[in-house]
Amino acid sequence: MRELIKESIVDLKKSDGFVYVTAEGKKIDLHEAASRGIAVTPVNPKAGVIKKLEAAGLFLTDNKFLADLNELIASLNGTAVNKSEGKRRSFSDVEKSKILEEWKKVEAAGKKKAAFAREIGVGYQTFINWLRG
Repeated sequence: MRELIKESIVDLKKSDGFVYVTAEGKKIDLHEAASRGIAVTPVNPKAGVIKKLEAAGLFLTDNKFLADLNELIASLNGTAVNKSEGKRRSFSDVEKSKILEEWKKVEAAGKKKAAFAREIGVGYQTFINWLRG
């Protein structure tokens, strides 16, 4: 598995975007193909790397798989993974009222809405909707 990952990194680093392949499927330098009059097809090396990794069971384009893999790595390293990170938080009507009262106090001091929303951990548009509501 380690060798496959190393090979994948090398394949991605050595190409400048596309790899050129002959009709027989052999990789060839574009300048060499042009000088020899060989028809080539440009191939994105990422697609080949993804196929190799998926054949080995590494589905790096699957977000759920990546999340599970990151959780495994974090567990092995002894670092906690916050499952609630990135999830929405609900605010009660009482919490919203308190936040809006606090906003009235800091608004007079010239605080920007976006900065206030960031400080309290609320999305800017959510905060604007609360102000309108």
